[in-house]
Amino acid sequence: MKFKWLWKILVVATLYFSCFAAQAYPLPALPPDPSSLGANIQRTMALMANSNPQHRNTVRILFYGQSITKDDWSRQVAEDLRTRFPNTHFVVKNRAIGGCASQCLVAPAEHDLYPFYPDLLIFHVYGSHIDYEKIIRKVRETTTAEVLLMTDHYTGPDAWSDRMSFEFIPEFAARYRCGLVDIRNSWLRYLRDHSYSPGKLLTDRNHLNAQGNFLMAELVKQYLIYKPDQESDPDELVKTYWIGKDVSFDNGKLTLPFTGNRIDIISSATNSTGAIGSIRIDGRKPSEFPELYSITRPNGQYAADWIESPNSGKDWPWEVGAIMRVRSQAKLEVEDWAVTIRNFRSGTDFDFTVAGSVTGEDGSGSYANNPFISRSGRVVIDQADWWLSSLKNVSITNGFKIRWSVVPNFVDTYVPRPNPDPTIEQTTTLAQGLTNQKHILEIVSSDGQPLPIQAIRVYHPPIGRSTDGHSKMNG
Repeated sequence: MKFKWLWKILVVATLYFSCFAAQAYPLPALPPDPSSLGANIQRTMALMANSNPQHRNTVRILFYGQSITKDDWSRQVAEDLRTRFPNTHFVVKNRAIGGCASQCLVAPAEHDLYPFYPDLLIFHVYGSHIDYEKIIRKVRETTTAEVLLMTDHYTGPDAWSDRMSFEFIPEFAARYRCGLVDIRNSWLRYLRDHSYSPGKLLTDRNHLNAQGNFLMAELVKQYLIYKPDQESDPDELVKTYWIGKDVSFDNGKLTLPFTGNRIDIISSATNSTGAIGSIRIDGRKPSEFPELYSITRPNGQYAADWIESPNSGKDWPWEVGAIMRVRSQAKLEVEDWAVTIRNFRSGTDFDFTVAGSVTGEDGSGSYANNPFISRSGRVVIDQADWWLSSLKNVSITNGFKIRWSVVPNFVDTYVPRPNPDPTIEQTTTLAQGLTNQKHILEIVSSDGQPLPIQAIRVYHPPIGRSTDGHSKMNG
């Protein structure tokens, strides 16, 4: 009995001190219209809310932007979601790049953002409204990601931040059906409510201190709520076809007409018989579609793409790479690539060579080339995409290498695998990056029997859906 009371006292004390710690700073007020919270992100929130110990939905979240998004508030938001939705299997990345405004970010987004194909993008960036919209539009053209846009926090009078926050970003949120966190108005209200100067929440003219990160996290967390009375996916951006109900194998062959740019297999819990499946889309192997290959972000020697894990003590954001974007004008192969710096004189005056693990030596060039096009056409680098002059804490000498890989967003053959955790769906992406139109999927079993597949999931981005080529969202 004595230990029982001691335990109760310990629990109450823990709750008390937890609450006290959480209230170290005053909480922000709710926005004037709380009904706006959670708008346009309910598919993602439903995945979280409907997870349970027997079926843990996977939710992919990407924080993207520049140095403000690199701050600790993003970690606090991720930790809060894990606490509130403990049965969800989260895959969270922060790929923000400090100092990279929208007119810069539009280039690395080709590597960072669209191939990751998040369920939810949480986005804040400064810079040009034109490039800002290019990024949001392409997210909606190439993924089914729900998007949460954040306006600028208040650091003092700034006509451009006011215009972005009160005019352009709300306009983009309405046009592309994004969630909108009105940081700027809420921040101003918080400053007024507590008689704070803007510097009270900052470490310098712009970046957040501990209380600023607390406030930013709380404002974003306010928005991340589940509303069970709202339809989670009214436009059917993501649709699941169940084997035996919506589609079936006939003599070892499954045929599914679908519309979208990505298609996944969800494996069955049934043990595999050892059979495999040949995949065809529109009568072709997925590897024959040039658009199904993607290029990973070119990183300098000290750059790192860190995937957040609950127990990791590593720094949250990644470092800045040395090339913002690599393009191609020829069909790619799955291989690793490297640029090797030669005759380095300055960040805007150097030579280099290019080589691929399959292609081999593929030419040489210099910063003056605009653009540089390798002999095979598999490497195209625009002069504006070199960032050697902006690298910090990195000593560039002759032989400095910048690496990237070409990775497949497809499989030609489906090989059923054992699932080490039956509470999490084991998925295989058959194709990601297809033209967002009608296709026909064929899966042919090697033994003429049905494969252990539970369902097939199709992703249909909202822009470019209509047959006349007009965006469904533009109306």
